[in-house]
Amino acid sequence: MPAHHRSTPHPSAGKRDSWRPQCARAVATGLQILLVTGLLLGASFPSSVSAAEPNPPPKPKPAKFRVSGYGWLGNRVLKRMLRTVELGGAKPQYFTSTFVEDSALILTARIKGDGYLKPAVTVRLRLSDGSALQVRAEDLLENPLPRGIRVTRAHFIIQKGELYYFSDIQFAGLNSIPPKQALSYFVETQTLFRVRHGRIYTPERLQHGVASLTDLLDQLGHRDATVHATDLQQDDKTGAVSVRIEVNEGPKFMVRSVREEFFPEGASQPEWQRTVHPNKPYSKLWLQDFTLSLKTNEFHRGFPDTAVDIQTVKGTSSTNEVELDLSARIKSGPQVRVAQVRFAGERKTSAWLLKRRVRIQRGDLLDPIRVEDGRYRLARLGIFDTVDLDYHNVSEHEREVIYRLKEGKTLNISLLIGWGSYELLRGGVEADLNNLWGLAHHAEFTVIQSFKASSGNFIYTVPELVGKDIDLFLNASGLRREEVSFTRIEYGGGAGLHKNFQSAATDVSARYNYQILNAQDFTEFEAVASEGLTNPAVGAVIFEVKHDRRDNPLYPRNGYKIFTTVETSSEYLGGDANYERIEISPSWHHPLGGGRYISLGLSHGVDISFGEPANNLPFNKRFFPGGNNSIRGYQEGEASPRNASGQILGAETYTLATVELEQALTPKWSIVIFSDSLGFAHRIADYPFDTGLFSVGGGLRLRTLIGPVRLEYGYNLNPRPHDPSGTLQFSLGFPF
Repeated sequence: MPAHHRSTPHPSAGKRDSWRPQCARAVATGLQILLVTGLLLGASFPSSVSAAEPNPPPKPKPAKFRVSGYGWLGNRVLKRMLRTVELGGAKPQYFTSTFVEDSALILTARIKGDGYLKPAVTVRLRLSDGSALQVRAEDLLENPLPRGIRVTRAHFIIQKGELYYFSDIQFAGLNSIPPKQALSYFVETQTLFRVRHGRIYTPERLQHGVASLTDLLDQLGHRDATVHATDLQQDDKTGAVSVRIEVNEGPKFMVRSVREEFFPEGASQPEWQRTVHPNKPYSKLWLQDFTLSLKTNEFHRGFPDTAVDIQTVKGTSSTNEVELDLSARIKSGPQVRVAQVRFAGERKTSAWLLKRRVRIQRGDLLDPIRVEDGRYRLARLGIFDTVDLDYHNVSEHEREVIYRLKEGKTLNISLLIGWGSYELLRGGVEADLNNLWGLAHHAEFTVIQSFKASSGNFIYTVPELVGKDIDLFLNASGLRREEVSFTRIEYGGGAGLHKNFQSAATDVSARYNYQILNAQDFTEFEAVASEGLTNPAVGAVIFEVKHDRRDNPLYPRNGYKIFTTVETSSEYLGGDANYERIEISPSWHHPLGGGRYISLGLSHGVDISFGEPANNLPFNKRFFPGGNNSIRGYQEGEASPRNASGQILGAETYTLATVELEQALTPKWSIVIFSDSLGFAHRIADYPFDTGLFSVGGGLRLRTLIGPVRLEYGYNLNPRPHDPSGTLQFSLGFPF
């Protein structure tokens, strides 16, 4: 009997132990084949090779260009922009004069947009005849390059000049909002330090701030408000810019009442009328929302041409305020039905799928809201680059609905990269196959390798196979990971259903999963023999609910989320284990002002064995807290229960509470202080916990396009005998 197996083997254990190593190798080999196949699919192959030319001439070398003078990262960004905008990803043998001139113009405009208003861009060219040419970007408008030149190399050299920034902004005549709120429309105010890059000045930024402040005053009811920038002073030596913002708010307009009158098609007298009392500030935004609400009622009844005319009946003035009485004449127009639903631009996608997705049929009342919802549902398939909507009049009471589609690429391959304090560098490949069989089926392959783990995942999704908005998915996965005290090997797969409730911002899924959960290479196997099964087959039903009301999943600043998972395993579902595993993780985020944000997180998990854990609970399903997304004074898994010799045993229940305060230093950098409190119990009988661990700490965060880069140190207030005093964590992504 293998040393890592449980003491009382399952009747089929001997057979399973014999074929599991082969399965593990087969899974690993299969993942490698999938990766190689995906890479080959993305490559381009020649269609034929001529027998008359066994040694074809070498392919001409493409022309090259470079950008310098804008910093390492800035140079790469600008070069990528030119490659995408000007070349469209192509690699021509020669650059034309048009490419050089347009590129110089694009670079100059981009640099000015970044606040360097007087840059100098020099272009050094190497021509196909070997000669060299040097020009300045500012001279190209008056003296363009000779037509027909062929450029093999181009070097764009940037001299940025001074960064122009707002050094002082004064407001005059502003009463409705605090000056600091008005200032936020011109510069970054939610930072501790007033760095220049948070106060960049350009004429466009100034005009945008003026327009935004005007719109805000309009929303507050000051429909006649005017905002002007005056006394602009610009120091070309230092880049400092001062300006005075003159505000004339005018009176505040309030909507006291609206008399609604409905006129059917051709009627000269209203069919009905009523009066409502909104008591809201009058603004363009309120007027748009109110008008749309009146139209929507008629849209649902098949009147797509409903028009609403709102007029002022009376205005009563008081000190700095005007109360308005309005009238709204609602003219329905003709009732229209759908003559036909047509699709244009699809080449591979099944017409049956498209018709089912839009849920509109011939003879239906034409409701623009339903038609727009169909456009949204087509876009959510993820197989179209664009989905546009058009109508064609067949008669006064019939109209065609036309969806114009542009299909996207079938294959997308992406490189993945990440970092964690425990696994260190992670890298991998993700391949997406879209619109398989023309039915919007989706296949996703992911292979990831780190210093501690190897993993592969496969998900195949079939949209709306069993009902409206209910997707079927099949999944398979494999994992080998070196934990703190043992090696985790897991592989298996399953099938399930997924539904998204858009209005409730909630995803619900249910699936059946079958896995082999192997735990091996323990330092002391005897110490964990009674903690659970170390090599079981597990059949389980898993329910997941994700309710997310955060404003941003990468940088949550406001809102909340609640993620819940319930996993039930039984011998009746196949396998050896009998348990229930429940995890719930809510979090809440709120801005405090001044660039400060508070975040509260809570995680709770419990394992319930249907019998003795040694015979029913897989060791891999125990909880092993610790790490950069858990209690941060510990490495991943180190905050678990230990025995007297320090062997990590895992918990059957845990509760983690986190309080975090973040202060923005600059638009990209922030500092954070946190407190992580962990309670756990080795046995469920001691629920909710019998041991507490506490960490406090702080760190730095850098804002990036893929999430915050975090450098944090957690100090342990009450470490156990084998625990560290603290841990330095370096990772990517928000902790909870």
